[in-house]
Amino acid sequence: MKKLLMLVGVAVVAAAMYVAASSASQQSTFASQKEVAALQKKVATMSKTLKAVKTAANAAAGFIGTCFLTVSGKNAAETTFPVSQFGSAGDGFLYGSTAAGAAAPIARTALDYDPSPAAFAHLQEVNTVCGTGTPLRHDAVHSADSRLLRWAKRTR
Repeated sequence: MKKLLMLVGVAVVAAAMYVAASSASQQSTFASQKEVAALQKKVATMSKTLKAVKTAANAAAGFIGTCFLTVSGKNAAETTFPVSQFGSAGDGFLYGSTAAGAAAPIARTALDYDPSPAAFAHLQEVNTVCGTGTPLRHDAVHSADSRLLRWAKRTR
């Protein structure tokens, strides 16, 4: 009798597992055609945006590399000019005309080269090619520049 009850118990457990695992008990839902179309549209829009961002980033990187970096082989370095402010309003560099009848020159402060580690600031060297004409009017760079300005306004 115990063997029969054990056999019936195993059969009941096996039947319950079969019913639970059958495909009729599982509910599978798939995306509708409308949802798939909406996702395809989002992916297409994001792909276009990504392409525009890559183009702008490449243009900005090219502009920065050309104008602000000195490239030597595979290395690129920035060139800066350390400066400090010297003088004061009462004791500094004389500024003004020495012509007869002109007001006497007055003392002014000025920036001057300062190689010490405590330099006040560093001025960035810019390639002379970038200083001629209007390089920011180039479409890609101008586009990147305007995006940067829009970003700066949003983060304030």
